[in-house]
Amino acid sequence: MRVLALTAQLRLQKADVTASIPVLSDRVVNVASVPQRSPLRYPGGKTWLTPEIRRYLESLAFRPKVFVEPFAGGASASLTAVMDDYVDEAVLCERDPDVCNLWQCIIDNTEDFAHRVENFVPTRENIDVVFADTGTARIDAAFRTLVRNRVSRGGIMAKGASVMKRGENGNGISSRWYARTLASRIRAIGRYAENLHFVLGDGLSLMDVYRDNESAVFFIDPPYTAAGKRAGRRLYEYNEIDHEDLFDRVAQVRGAFLMTYDESPEIVEMAQQRGFRLARVAMKNTHHTVMYELLITSHELKL
Repeated sequence: MRVLALTAQLRLQKADVTASIPVLSDRVVNVASVPQRSPLRYPGGKTWLTPEIRRYLESLAFRPKVFVEPFAGGASASLTAVMDDYVDEAVLCERDPDVCNLWQCIIDNTEDFAHRVENFVPTRENIDVVFADTGTARIDAAFRTLVRNRVSRGGIMAKGASVMKRGENGNGISSRWYARTLASRIRAIGRYAENLHFVLGDGLSLMDVYRDNESAVFFIDPPYTAAGKRAGRRLYEYNEIDHEDLFDRVAQVRGAFLMTYDESPEIVEMAQQRGFRLARVAMKNTHHTVMYELLITSHELKL
């Protein structure tokens, strides 16, 4: 009984730690109300955070010249920053070679890639043909990555991910392949090819490159594997990261930064130890449960 009581007390203490952090917004953003710019269905994507990213960039006392995103993923933050003219350019790092190749092909071969998307009919037979293709041509591999992302359950591309069955509104595997919409997004991204730079590698190393750049702003959304979280290991092929090391590197940044994390006392402690500012913002998980995301910043967020 004493063990149960102590466990319950510890849970309450942990809840108090996060509950004391100011809330930016209790209103859950309707993703349909913000521009959908990425062609990827990325697990843990931040399209829903677009209003707060805009507010943060508008709150800065300077116009950033470069937007640095060490963990590119679906790249929605960088696309917002560049396409809404908050920054001059964005540099994104992606550790997954397939995802990085996809982004580079969208930038380098925009029209060919968009045309291919428009003409693909997502039947199970055609999807199997794409998956069975082992061709090494960059554009073939990029298209295979996009198809896998769009038709996999939850957009998960890690090993073992399954193809959706029911799909959106029970419409099967084709329900997430909006050919015209996807092609339109790809062409829109291509118009900013000179402002978007994708590199393959380690995001922490990219942070070191821009660490002393006072006109840089970092958006840091790492795989959620801190504090015993399992989601990052299940959702992403490349998920290993030393979160203490990440926080130490962020502390050395001379520009501005905005980090996002799952709400947890361990993350709060790491941030507070380094004098970072914290806030919470409401969001919904895949089960439509209202939760809070932690925002960790260099500059105070306006409530």
